[in-house]
Amino acid sequence: MRMLRGTLEAPYEDLNMGGWIVDYASANEEPIKDADHVFKVDFARSPFSVTKHLKAYRQMKKLIADGNYDVIHTHSPVGSIITRWAAKSAHKKGVKIIYTCHGFQFYAGGPKRDWRLFFPVEKRLARSTDLIITINTEDFEMAKRRFACPVKMIDGAGVDTAKFKKTTKAEQAEARKKYGLDANDFVMVYTAEYTKNKNHEMLIRAAAPIMHENPNVKLLFLGKGETMKAVHTLAKKLGVEKQVVMPGYIRDNYAALVQSCNLCVSASKREGLGLGVLEGVACGLPILVANNRGHRDIVGSNKKLMFDLNDIDGLTKKMRDAMKNPTKYHLDFPERYSLRNSLTQMRKIYRGFLG
Repeated sequence: MRMLRGTLEAPYEDLNMGGWIVDYASANEEPIKDADHVFKVDFARSPFSVTKHLKAYRQMKKLIADGNYDVIHTHSPVGSIITRWAAKSAHKKGVKIIYTCHGFQFYAGGPKRDWRLFFPVEKRLARSTDLIITINTEDFEMAKRRFACPVKMIDGAGVDTAKFKKTTKAEQAEARKKYGLDANDFVMVYTAEYTKNKNHEMLIRAAAPIMHENPNVKLLFLGKGETMKAVHTLAKKLGVEKQVVMPGYIRDNYAALVQSCNLCVSASKREGLGLGVLEGVACGLPILVANNRGHRDIVGSNKKLMFDLNDIDGLTKKMRDAMKNPTKYHLDFPERYSLRNSLTQMRKIYRGFLG
């Protein structure tokens, strides 16, 4: 949005396009400062919230009719379905429709229910979509093969390497202190929304034996969401609630806090790519990640950095090993995932639509 409006600041100001009015529609889950107009739409995440979907459809249809837009660019799975249905008339009149898929709900080896529910709808809507953008290889190959519209792949949403980098010891110490972490704690950090898919419970179950042995081992969960209470309940049940730190969604000192940690982990069952993991890699942290399509793109041939989603004991062993031998779990940051590269790719795509 900043690129289109021409408000990118150093060191990215050379990528500004400028001159475009950018409107933003969402469920208003967090403040948006980079749009000209912000609209609240009653989007729901669950595919079964039919009443809310119908309301959101009507809201989007009116917004699109009133907005006189040149391009509509959608992102979240359910919201993108609703918006593209609502934009059908506008598309017939020449409005371009872009859908960036941050990970299809259906994937190789995924639940049959998701294939039955989401795939037919996505296939149908692809006919009235001018471009699908994917952020991992598996989604790109599948969409290119199965959907009747152009498909491109970009290298994720982009990590701001000017921000996520080595920070000073003083900054790290201050960040730790703010969130109740001691200097001698071994901290495993997971940045993710609290949902069943993000699978926080596996990390607690795997880390619990280690935390019982060593009170200075901590799990730091950064984010918010619907399963937060259940995660806390499990930590309490396993007797590790004091070592599972849950400060919620944070902005201040986020990069310094991540940098101050000892290991970046992710147990997500389904992941389009894994921005939190890439931020950890950019900060120089060793990583341990679940074996899913997005993480496979990140780690490449370094399979030792991954664990199987059905193997809690195996994850416990890898956690122990990472504590003793952190360099074994180090990954050089792939520059293709930098914000500069992602902006450059998106700028090229937008210019193809906007001129």
